[in-house]
Amino acid sequence: MPLGKLLLGKSHISALCIATCFAAPLLANAQGYDGPRITFEQIYAQPDNQELNLNYARQQAAEGDYISAAGTLERLLFAEPDWDSARLFYALVLFKLDDQFGAQRQLKLLDARPLSAAQKKQVSIYRGEYGETTSSGNNSEASFSGRAVIGVRWDDNAGNALADNLLTVTNQDDFSAFAQGSINFSAPINEAGMRFRAGLNGQTLRHDQFSASDYDTIAGHAGISGKTGNMKWALDGQMLKVFISGSDYLTQIGPRLSVSTKIAPNTRISLSGSYYDQDYRDLAFTVGEIARSGDKYTILASIRQKLSDRSYIGAAIGYDHKAAANPGFAYDGWKASVNFGNKFANGVYIKGRAKYRMLSYNPFAIGAIERDDDHISGRLSLGTGLSAMGLDNTSIEAGVSYVDRSSNIAGLDYKNVGVELKLIFDF
Repeated sequence: MPLGKLLLGKSHISALCIATCFAAPLLANAQGYDGPRITFEQIYAQPDNQELNLNYARQQAAEGDYISAAGTLERLLFAEPDWDSARLFYALVLFKLDDQFGAQRQLKLLDARPLSAAQKKQVSIYRGEYGETTSSGNNSEASFSGRAVIGVRWDDNAGNALADNLLTVTNQDDFSAFAQGSINFSAPINEAGMRFRAGLNGQTLRHDQFSASDYDTIAGHAGISGKTGNMKWALDGQMLKVFISGSDYLTQIGPRLSVSTKIAPNTRISLSGSYYDQDYRDLAFTVGEIARSGDKYTILASIRQKLSDRSYIGAAIGYDHKAAANPGFAYDGWKASVNFGNKFANGVYIKGRAKYRMLSYNPFAIGAIERDDDHISGRLSLGTGLSAMGLDNTSIEAGVSYVDRSSNIAGLDYKNVGVELKLIFDF
């Protein structure tokens, strides 16, 4: 019974493990806070207490909550626009939020101010460290980052969780437990800003009853990245391995090129292209999976709009072309998606995404009906950090997901609703 292309979509879940962290020592040394813990309720009760608000911003930044820190500093600078040390701190926080335009604007506002020698030196360090062209170079330090996730989920159609687009399996609801993790490394190559980067990530899932849908994945990438003016680019070699019930199912290898640029201070567009050599293998309970082996090409264009320091919205459109040893497994298809996120002042965040995919398969034989599938999927999640409980860089997230596949071939329709709860550790 063929299972199909499974987990190419799921493999992207592990991509969420990728996070960046750079120049943390600068932040801790320049703006660290080691006083008594300040709560948001205290800030709400004393909005005009400048020292309290500044220390709250330092506290949140030290914990990695740069969005809250930025919001607090904005309020302080609105009331005191000539507070140079607060503006310098605000510029650093904006850099950490990847708002290069906003951060550079804050530094330029400081150029006309009577800064102390120490503040001028800090401005120079920030500019060199975060990408403005100076003699000190760009991104001069190596960095590590990572994420670990553990969770549980329930699906009302877990028996089809790994079914591809050809033949579904027994409908069965089930509970499962999963774990995900990643580690990433980046280091400078030259003073022009080119960097080497590499990473490894993986995930595992085990069902309570339906073991045929258990899976493991491991993926890695290595390559170089750089920045030319306002354009960022990256070229990577990528590898993915998928195991079903402990058996080797898919090996995928290929390069990926991506470029992105800001077309406005809060708007970034990206374009990426990938090629994969896919090698499928039969499992103990499948026949014919090897015939799926072949090349795959994909191209994706996206746009991301930052609505505020706490929220964003994005959209993407792409095209896939899949070749296979058996033409009946080959397909072409368009895909489109939208996503959004918002973090509230109390630290709670919400994220959502919706995706549509249209696939057209080659007929299995001369005179056979061409198969056309429509895929609709979505996910909505709500989470919050746990720093108030003394668990820094830790958050808990609950989510609900939906998948609907409709086909012009009878018997190939598939629907699933899933809910999950996960604990996330960033380092």
